Amino acid sequence: MYNPSDFYGISESITMMSLQDYQLDYYVIKEDWWNWGSGDIYNQAGEAIARMHRRALSLRALIEVTNLNGHRLFSVERKIISLRPAFVLKDEHGDTIGRTNRKLLTLFRPKLWLEDARGQRLLEAQGNFLGKDFQIKTTQGQSVARVAKSDFFRDLFLGGSLFDYSDTYAVKINDGNYDKRLLLGFVIAIDNSVHDDN
Repeated sequence: MYNPSDFYGISESITMMSLQDYQLDYYVIKEDWWNWGSGDIYNQAGEAIARMHRRALSLRALIEVTNLNGHRLFSVERKIISLRPAFVLKDEHGDTIGRTNRKLLTLFRPKLWLEDARGQRLLEAQGNFLGKDFQIKTTQGQSVARVAKSDFFRDLFLGGSLFDYSDTYAVKINDGNYDKRLLLGFVIAIDNSVHDDN
């Protein structure tokens, strides 16, 4: 079984089954088969707490995130008409709760931002070299979350397999005041904007 604790040295075992539990501040997003968009979301104990499902026939690259019993929590979909990679986050009722955009001409250190439904900028994400890791901050510069992308070499050192075809992201949330749907939706949009070719 994949052990998410390896990313940040977290050893405690916490059993939680709610994606939005206020005590939960660590997630692992494991996207199966490279950039397909389906897979599971785990808590820091390595337990699946939600599932991602990408619709096979969707021009918008629609990814629905559900809890384990299939109830939709939120979705992430690409805007078709946009000058830059942009995604829309929607709640379980299909109402827009956020939009992401990527700054143009930032090839080596990608930068993205998250707006609310009214267009007010909430969060910014700055990637390190080639966008393997990201810092998510408020517009005032306060740290909200850190995102680490597992790569080939890291997988080898952490016990991964040459035949593990999944993209994996560890998300450590530093400020629990933010809606977890927005934060995790932002991370999924970052993956689709920076690392995937949809």
